[in-house]
Amino acid sequence: MKLVQALMLTAAVSICFSGTSISDEGKDESGKGKTKIKERNKEKHDRSYDKLEDQYDAHHGSVRDNSYFQEHGYTRLHIPKGHYPPPGECRIWYPERPAGHQPPPGRCGTLRAQVPPGAWLIQHPEDNIDVVYVHAYDERRPGFIKAVGEFNIGSGVFVRIVID
Repeated sequence: MKLVQALMLTAAVSICFSGTSISDEGKDESGKGKTKIKERNKEKHDRSYDKLEDQYDAHHGSVRDNSYFQEHGYTRLHIPKGHYPPPGECRIWYPERPAGHQPPPGRCGTLRAQVPPGAWLIQHPEDNIDVVYVHAYDERRPGFIKAVGEFNIGSGVFVRIVID
């Protein structure tokens, strides 16, 4: 009799603990799909970057006031995520042109020699896929870089000046 009770108890416990493994993989605890969770997490992620930008402005405004990017109103890049170059590549970018009218990405070594005055070279490092480096070329002196700024890809927010 005790053996039967022990077997029933063991079976009941194993069913309770295996319930999560036989549940629908496309649903969360509320019965909503995982895509809804991803969308909510992305919204929270985007809001956290907005808060980060507000804190950065409040605490470091004087540092940003003198940078090329601040002077020209580029405290946030308005580049659609699909238009950033892939990790390890670069893209020549004309700040006044819409995203669909920009040249394609390519090898950094090749593009670096082709950046016209006033354009940018956007570099997406392989070792840090969350940021891009924007090399702002002088409008009057070909090949002269005025500043290099680091920007967060997820939010487009200016992070810091690398070279000014």
